[in-house]
Amino acid sequence: MDRRRGTAGDRPDDSDAEDRVNRCATAYLRDAVEPSVSAVGWTIGSGPAVSAGRGVVATKDYAEGDVILVDAPLIVSPRTLTGVAESPVCPVCYVAPGLAATGSCAGGCGLPVCSDRCSNDPAHADECRYVRRLRPKTDGSRWSAAVYNAVTAIRGLAVNGGAHKSFLDLLQKKFTDKPTVEVEELKKNISMKLEEEDEQIMTITCKIMDANCFETIITRNNKLISLKGLYPVASFMNHCCVPNTMHNFNEKLQMIVKASLPIYKGQEITTTYTHLLWSTSLRQNHLLTSKQFICTCYRCCDAEEFGTELAALNCTVKNCSGRVLPVNPLNKFSVWQCKECHKLVTSVEITSLLKKLCPLMNSIQQCPKRFETILKTFNIYRNSTFVVDLRLKFIWKSKNNNLSLEELLYKEKSCVEVLNIVQKLGLGQCRLLGLISLELLKVIEEKIDRFRWKTKTLNIFKEQISNLYKISVSVLDGDANTSITKKP
Repeated sequence: MDRRRGTAGDRPDDSDAEDRVNRCATAYLRDAVEPSVSAVGWTIGSGPAVSAGRGVVATKDYAEGDVILVDAPLIVSPRTLTGVAESPVCPVCYVAPGLAATGSCAGGCGLPVCSDRCSNDPAHADECRYVRRLRPKTDGSRWSAAVYNAVTAIRGLAVNGGAHKSFLDLLQKKFTDKPTVEVEELKKNISMKLEEEDEQIMTITCKIMDANCFETIITRNNKLISLKGLYPVASFMNHCCVPNTMHNFNEKLQMIVKASLPIYKGQEITTTYTHLLWSTSLRQNHLLTSKQFICTCYRCCDAEEFGTELAALNCTVKNCSGRVLPVNPLNKFSVWQCKECHKLVTSVEITSLLKKLCPLMNSIQQCPKRFETILKTFNIYRNSTFVVDLRLKFIWKSKNNNLSLEELLYKEKSCVEVLNIVQKLGLGQCRLLGLISLELLKVIEEKIDRFRWKTKTLNIFKEQISNLYKISVSVLDGDANTSITKKP
């Protein structure tokens, strides 16, 4: 465990400050979430149970699957566009109309609002009025990308004028001396000058979002849309690469935080800021660039990552079947060593090998035969993080009724292998467990539909489906973005 993304930097921790944080959190949940689901069984504070700074500590025991808290977004906004070919989503209803169909707000704010209904939505009125006063430059375009990318910053102004403005002071901000890109681009693309106080609040908002925002998923027209959400109470949870919570989003975009592992009174409640099936080096790099810290949790300190060996590469010594792993996984310059022949490999050699491996893995088509042939030809370890990532892409993207029998069986095998990794890592009832179990359930149903089976085999399949259904419902219950067909 390590630094958190949710508190106020290196400010001294004392009882008065912690009391204020807890009062603000309790008041926010009381106002933003139904009282029946905002009961508190935790506290925000510091001390020996907390990995660093302030964190969330349980004040009672939680079993796997128990709801710990329900948080509501203080700010929700579209993700920043990084390329000219990217399509925006409506910043009001978050529908993705497509680039060709994207219009502009009838109010003249320069935002790509999808309809008159959204243009006239009361939730859009204040920001529309504010942006219109800035006189955005659209240069003949129907909407302004600079204004669109600054929506997060603009919505920070509303927070500053609201009842819970204290979070702009309490939440951790990304440390950087560089100008905030979104605010600087906005300034270049408006005719009026930003007021100094507004610019300061916008900059603070962007830094808070950089340090604390969660990816928020919403379904629109049967399509999953990725947004940015600032969940102020959940933001106080520290990071761990084996977190003891998971979260879903309901139809109100509220975040439902549940225990993925048993949590005991006095224990820290943790989340993750990175991808759980990435190897240590990838997680470390992601955390350093996005959250500005290096994780030193017990998983990161274990070169074998609890037997999953996600970072491993096959040894290149002839007739050696060993795998090469870093001697010190926390040091990116560490030498690597084969577990069997003990050959040492420098970090420079590993980096060179990975640079060749990444393009190769990205070029692989999801054909089981071709995939397995490439693994054998190029001596790629079959449980490396790159291979696991490819398996996941195949699981998510493939449609069972379009798969050949060979492909369907490969998908089934991939689901089982990913679930084994989740179990080895000790991730408990994490979201990935629920999603992969649901995909495996659908694969088994497809097998049943395609062939006639003996009664004994059919009963085995039905029992597997029943168990997978229970797991999926337990993990994904309340998730507005996942459809689970009720089983008899």
